[in-house]
Amino acid sequence: MRVAIIGAGISGLALAYYLQKLGIAYDLFEADAQVGGTMRTLKTNGYILELGPNSLQTCTELKELIRELKLEHEVLPAAPLDHQRYVLRDGEYHQLPTSPFSLLSNNFFSWKTKYRILQEKDIPPADIDYETVSQFFERRFGKDIVAYGVNPVINGIYAGDPNQLLIHKAIPQLKAMEKKYGSVLRGLVHYKDSYHRQEVFSFVEGMSTLPNAIAGKLVSLHTQHRVEMITRAHGKYVVSCASSGDYDTEEYNILVLALPAHQASDLLHFTFPGMAAALQNINYPPMAMVYTVYNRHDVGHHLKGFGALHPKVEDTFAAGSIWTSSVFDGRCRPHEVMFTTFVGGSQYAQNAMVERTLQMRKVHEELRRLYNINADKPIFQHAHLWEHSIPQYDLYIEDAHDIAKTLEKDGLFISANWQAGVSVPNCIKHAKELAHKINLKRPSLVNS
Repeated sequence: MRVAIIGAGISGLALAYYLQKLGIAYDLFEADAQVGGTMRTLKTNGYILELGPNSLQTCTELKELIRELKLEHEVLPAAPLDHQRYVLRDGEYHQLPTSPFSLLSNNFFSWKTKYRILQEKDIPPADIDYETVSQFFERRFGKDIVAYGVNPVINGIYAGDPNQLLIHKAIPQLKAMEKKYGSVLRGLVHYKDSYHRQEVFSFVEGMSTLPNAIAGKLVSLHTQHRVEMITRAHGKYVVSCASSGDYDTEEYNILVLALPAHQASDLLHFTFPGMAAALQNINYPPMAMVYTVYNRHDVGHHLKGFGALHPKVEDTFAAGSIWTSSVFDGRCRPHEVMFTTFVGGSQYAQNAMVERTLQMRKVHEELRRLYNINADKPIFQHAHLWEHSIPQYDLYIEDAHDIAKTLEKDGLFISANWQAGVSVPNCIKHAKELAHKINLKRPSLVNS
């Protein structure tokens, strides 16, 4: 049995790693010279900039993978105050409750809103087709929670709009709590004893450490190999690949697409046109990452925490910032502070596409105002644009999810964040499960 994996982002790399452990022959193709996809670190002018994910949360699979790769000494834990997150309200930053159970003692929400929250346990469950995240939270907790709690958090995680994302896709565990316990609050109480805050970490040399370490273990990784066409013949997948002017064609029993939806769509027009059309409908809003550095003595804010998010109702230019230098050591010099600011996403899409110099100036001006910064200009500033950032778990992703399940019988599988979930731990867990699923097909294909 031979498996073709297309795309060496973290999903494709992890799948290849787990297949290799199982002794399954594979080829992993990557068009770029660099692996990792959006999980990419840029080192410039003495600064460490994360172009994609800025941190990771622990999970069993990720801990195991780090141990197997012998990366324990490279792990960089977040500062102890990383759990403190802030939200802009009425032009000022306020600390968001650190857990559902501290919400009532926190002053972020009014007593009227807190009373409305307590009423949630008396609201009967409802089975609403295609209910959005906003509709779910407004129905159970009220409008203020949606505006100042749900909206900024969803934008921070998904670069998304809670008015569009589906609750059963984006936050399925909350919908499951409502169904099982009749109340989200009752569900949280049930699980509170087993709840442990997940540790947040990065790597000393940046997030690229993980994909590069996986790549270093793989025996069948082919970078700068662009897959141009996929066809089917005699029950096998024919993968045509271009590399250094040469053109190769190979046959595989199983095909795995570890690509963003729009790139996967381009390869499926001949073999599965219905799936190709469904993939085209998946929305990836643009997102710009702007990195800004100041002298610490020029910044009036304490910056004790992970960062701050901006609700849409506050009408800001940026969606929020991570206080990078407060979270991880070594990202800038000791006398400096670094902000990683997010501009774009579904609710701020037009701002992501603003001309780069103007965009950076607008970010600086907003940081000056919100953080009481008295510097006329930053010490350093850099911007990176992802024209396609994070897949949106909205109504338009449903068809692609449904069709993907049916195509598994044809030996076509997906290992990508538009199916597995948007976080790196989700992608690694999904890749491990998929490797074992493919392994179960080995007996039936051994004579193919």
